[in-house]
Formats: sequence, structure tokens, C-alpha cells
Amino acid sequence: MEVNQSIVNRIKSVLQLQRKTSQNLSEETGIQQMLIELMLLGERRIYPNELIAITVALNVEVKALLEPRDQQTPLQIVLNGELTNRRSKRAFESVLYAIEDYITMKQEYGKDGNTR
Repeated sequence: MEVNQSIVNRIKSVLQLQRKTSQNLSEETGIQQMLIELMLLGERRIYPNELIAITVALNVEVKALLEPRDQQTPLQIVLNGELTNRRSKRAFESVLYAIEDYITMKQEYGKDGNTR
């Protein structure tokens, strides 16, 4: 996949998350809606000044759209609340064990299912 297409895919993802349309993006960037749509279809190159306007409108960093997914920060899960009884503590420990087991298996067997 070429670089421009990966940027387009990330822009589409952010638009979807923020529930914005090409018309919204056009209004916020000052770029004609037709040009935005051509960019999102991958039929028109996104120039640096347009990319900056898009990132400002979407409130994301340029770096977030340019860097490969593999180099982004790892997933973090934050749990709020407290475990108040033995049953909830055991259930939580069971979930942690399942996650650790999955990670170990993933490291041992890799994505293709073969032992490393």
C-alpha cells in the first residue's frame, strides 16, 4: 500500500470516529468538498499544506497520520473501580491469566502459527 493510501485510510478512520463527513472537513479546512472526496477516494494527492489543515480540523497530530501502525503506542486498558469481594477478585485474576496466556502463546507461535 502506498503512503498516500495509508494516510487516507487513517483520515477516514478519524472521520468515522468523530462522526464527520467530507462536507464537515471541507468547511473546517477551507478545501473544496470535491477535492476532499477525491483525496479520500485516493484519486488525488494530498499536499502538505492540505494535510496540515486536515490534521488541525481533526485535532490530530500529523505524526499520527504519517507513522506506520506498528510504531504507535501499545494498547493500554484502564479499569476503574475496585474489587470488593473474593468472587470479583477471582474473576479478575482469571482474565489476567487468560491475557498473559494469550501473549505467551502469541510470542511463542507468532502470527503464522509456527513455533519460533
